[in-house]
Amino acid sequence: MSTESTDPVEPPASVAPASVDTDGTETDESPKKNNWLKFVIVGVLAVVLVGGGVWALTALNSTKVGDCVSASPQDVDKPDGEWNVSSQGCGDQAATHRVAKVLANTDDACPDEGIYEPVKSGGDSFCLMPNLAEGKCYTSGDDGAFKTEPCTTESPVKIVKKVDGLPEEGTVCPEGSSELRFSEPASVYCMGVHEGS
Repeated sequence: MSTESTDPVEPPASVAPASVDTDGTETDESPKKNNWLKFVIVGVLAVVLVGGGVWALTALNSTKVGDCVSASPQDVDKPDGEWNVSSQGCGDQAATHRVAKVLANTDDACPDEGIYEPVKSGGDSFCLMPNLAEGKCYTSGDDGAFKTEPCTTESPVKIVKKVDGLPEEGTVCPEGSSELRFSEPASVYCMGVHEGS
């Protein structure tokens, strides 16, 4: 009697051949070799995000019309040269000027009506006007800028009234005060003297 098994014999498990590239060399698609690609992608994204953040901060912090600044020439003997300009709150005593106009280039002129200071700072050009407020007293500093001071009977200038727009001359300021008119932004400041102690 035969002792051979009639059960079918399974062939041994075959090993899949390594993938072969078109030039006949074997390739290894292990994750280790693709890690460098992940680092490159992460690095590029980081540069884009940081650059975008810097651009956004610069755009948000750019000086615009109506902003108040502290401004003075870097060299008092060269007022047409570069100025130091830093943003300030309009109520801050250091806020000597207000930005009246941002100039597209250095050849542009400031408005004719008003006391404007053409200023260059860090590649930008501005027309600055004095930062004046109704009810406050001012004196003119050595650099020509108006500086706030406590109101006394000796105060040289007090802004007794501020009017937005440019109404007809002589129609808005109280008797005994004089008009300081600005065409941009259109406004009139009535300058008088402080009455009282």
